[in-house]
Amino acid sequence: MTRPLPELSVPILQTKPDAPITHIRFYRVITPLFGGGVAPQQADPITTVRASEIRGQLRFWWRATQAGRYGKNGLQQMKRDEDALWGSTSTPSQVQIEVRKSDEGIIIHRIKVRGKDLFWGDPESPISYGAFPLRKIEGNEPPGGLRFGVTFELAVTLPRDQKLREQVLAAFWAWETFGGIGARTRRGFGALYCEKVEGDANVGPWHPPRADKATVDQWLRKQLQQFVAQGNAPDGVPTLLSEYRIAVNSTLQSKAKLDEALKGASSKYQDWLPALIAWYYPIEKMQQFRQCRRNKGQTYGRSYWPEPDEIRRRTTGFKGTHQELSKTRKFPRAVFGLPIVFQFKDKTIDPPQVTLQGARHDRLASRLILRPLRCADGKFVSMALVLNAPTLPPDGLKLAGANGGQGTGIDTKPLTEAEANFLPLNGNTDVLKAFLDTL
Repeated sequence: MTRPLPELSVPILQTKPDAPITHIRFYRVITPLFGGGVAPQQADPITTVRASEIRGQLRFWWRATQAGRYGKNGLQQMKRDEDALWGSTSTPSQVQIEVRKSDEGIIIHRIKVRGKDLFWGDPESPISYGAFPLRKIEGNEPPGGLRFGVTFELAVTLPRDQKLREQVLAAFWAWETFGGIGARTRRGFGALYCEKVEGDANVGPWHPPRADKATVDQWLRKQLQQFVAQGNAPDGVPTLLSEYRIAVNSTLQSKAKLDEALKGASSKYQDWLPALIAWYYPIEKMQQFRQCRRNKGQTYGRSYWPEPDEIRRRTTGFKGTHQELSKTRKFPRAVFGLPIVFQFKDKTIDPPQVTLQGARHDRLASRLILRPLRCADGKFVSMALVLNAPTLPPDGLKLAGANGGQGTGIDTKPLTEAEANFLPLNGNTDVLKAFLDTL
């Protein structure tokens, strides 16, 4: 005779109210992923998306959204708070991040444009200006490719403290809206779209409801007010400003070229194209702005900008038919980021190649962010934003490649209205704002 089984009840597990909750964020990389590997300008062949890289991005955007809490002299306290939240060599992080189920997409090294086999950075490439580091240089190794169609999932465990949770979510919002993964993210490479979040109803994703200029502008101002701490930041710490521009349904010459180049590279190219068109519009506008020439529409010609004439003064002088066209003795395009390489066409009468860089630190990250933004209706807008960050290196500028003292003593004062009275500035002494006004 069998005995009846005893009735058993499974105890209900009680979760502590302050227990950490892990949620999953689902990402799609909507623009080409540039670099990100061990070798410069090469995609990582093993780990396309790394948690360590994402953590570094989030730390940057935490500073960009929270630095206003600390005041001009609060750098040390901000560093202590950052280490306590995100971790240091002696303190574990309160934010846990794990990359799951990543799709590496495909790497495209070469494209065909009008029957020519090109690298992405070659002059006839549809995105040559943005991808110039991928230009083929004689005697060097072939440049790397761009990775398309990357997706990944991110498991995130937030801190228990509500104020710290809000700060971490602000970093996620800024990273997803303005940042990305890989190299050259400020030029829109590796831009992200968070498709959905599972496991927590109060952690995003955050998207403008529809792709019209007024709606996106209103949404962005509301998000900046919600997520960005107001106040003065410690000197030198980049922060988010409300200085941006939105462009909708805007295309330039790159649309047809992108369609032609990608058509033969992948059957999925139509899925990528809308984001790429919205991405490359502000980059193409920046190319026109920075290369504003007197022979409009020509590849070569004398520039309206004053730097070429100032380089001539400091090197070879004015030779041949090249007479002085600008009397301004400044380098206003330095605010786009450093270094800047100046190459001249005619080696018999033009100056040698020179590089504008910081006097002691050759690099200065651009304050300008250009990228597409996907809205909840599935459409894209183009976005340009200026970070509140140092305009020029604190130690000044120099021209590397110029002889002796010719490369030093560069005037770094802002342009006067009289000095800015040329195309494309038209008297606007703020170079980046003048560019934003072209969008």
